[in-house]
Amino acid sequence: MRPLSVAVVLVLALVGCQDHVFENPYGEREIAVKDDLYAASAIGSDHLWAAGYMGAIYRTQDGGGSWERLRTGTEKSLYDISFADEQNGWAVGRRGFIINTKDGGETWTRQHAPRVPVRHIFSVHAVSAQIAWAVGDWGARYKTDDGGKTWQDLSLLVKETDPTFQYLSEDDLEAFRRGDKVYDDTYLNDVFFLNEMQGWIAAEYGILYYTEDGGESWHRSTIVGKDKFDPVQFTHATSEVSRDQWKQLFVAGERLGEKQHLRVRIEGFLTASELRANDGTTRLADDRAEAVRDFLEGEGVSQDRIRILNATPFDEESVDMAAFTRSKIRAYGHAIIRVIQTPFLFDIKFSDPMSGLIAGLGGVILQSGDGGRTWEYRESGSRQALFSIAAGGQAMFAVGERGLHRQSTDSGLTWSRGAQNFQEDFEIFGFMRDIVFGNPQTGWVVGNNGTILKSTDGGLSWASIDVKKQPGEVENDVASGE
Repeated sequence: MRPLSVAVVLVLALVGCQDHVFENPYGEREIAVKDDLYAASAIGSDHLWAAGYMGAIYRTQDGGGSWERLRTGTEKSLYDISFADEQNGWAVGRRGFIINTKDGGETWTRQHAPRVPVRHIFSVHAVSAQIAWAVGDWGARYKTDDGGKTWQDLSLLVKETDPTFQYLSEDDLEAFRRGDKVYDDTYLNDVFFLNEMQGWIAAEYGILYYTEDGGESWHRSTIVGKDKFDPVQFTHATSEVSRDQWKQLFVAGERLGEKQHLRVRIEGFLTASELRANDGTTRLADDRAEAVRDFLEGEGVSQDRIRILNATPFDEESVDMAAFTRSKIRAYGHAIIRVIQTPFLFDIKFSDPMSGLIAGLGGVILQSGDGGRTWEYRESGSRQALFSIAAGGQAMFAVGERGLHRQSTDSGLTWSRGAQNFQEDFEIFGFMRDIVFGNPQTGWVVGNNGTILKSTDGGLSWASIDVKKQPGEVENDVASGE
């Protein structure tokens, strides 16, 4: 998303002296797995579980030397999997599907989400053998503290003060008046807990939450953006963008065009003398905002990303027009361009109580150093989606679509391509959906078409594992109604 020449130099200087082995030390296995893999969970150097399409879960207990497909009892896609230890774990997926194992995956037990109708669950995090959190669409947020025997519904609810309240359907409004739960239409994409007390949730449109009391209360995080623009000045009594302002708007259009996660808000202002000359109406301020909007649209910023703020009300009788008019008067005529941070966020991880990383759509990488209260952008050098991010023993890593791989060796401040090109080395042209570390040295990447990569040196070098299906292996036993 930003320049990376300095980052490339730094990373190459730090890893250039390493001995990288790019051949595959694992060879071909006895298993041909071509299932898309969406998520993985690793414990130590030997244990990995990878989950994905059509209820697939694959397990290795010897660091990738041998593999087996586990019986999950479903053909529903499993979007996430998490183990608290070598025995206790959960997998979640389509239509609120939850399964739990207490024997490392040998057997799985169906559990039930506490909502009707059920919603997709995108992420689960096993805090311990007894405690787990799960999140999904329509604000789904669930917790169990008894090993999954029961799940509590702690989902996001619509409040009368929420901006979305005015868009509720008649049925939802009636339900709200009755005191029924009306769920917030927000996709919660990932949940991560460092311990029983500290947890974080990442969602669409830049929505982030953190808790410090085990989920008793949740607080919104703030994304600190660096995209600020000088006011666009107008000649007295005009609403035409002058040539003096063109360069400024060309630069704004280029920056906004590159960052699709930014939403643009434009507000116009006028002087007191201009107000008097226009018979007390603020329409000139509206015209100035619209002129800036039209200019940015001409530079490629899509119109659905731009809104005019505080335009003159059509129904003036319902508004305190004297107060509104005062709010539009400034010392000189101009328009202000504001941006709202709305990145679509996929994955959130913390390596300690203060240090967090997030991966998102459009090559977004966010970093926090204050426990998730605030987040800052880091340049990834790509506009492709990054689906997962993690810290290994030697560096930090992010993976995404079309073999995208990013690496940081300076604690996340700068990111580069790293020493390997996954497309060339492993012919990966599809999605890499998850990256996890079982310990500081042992890392795994999983993705579509059965992609599995492994690192044994903290992520500095990776090798591909070709997992093949064992002759005579049984398929999933599908439970009735799945």
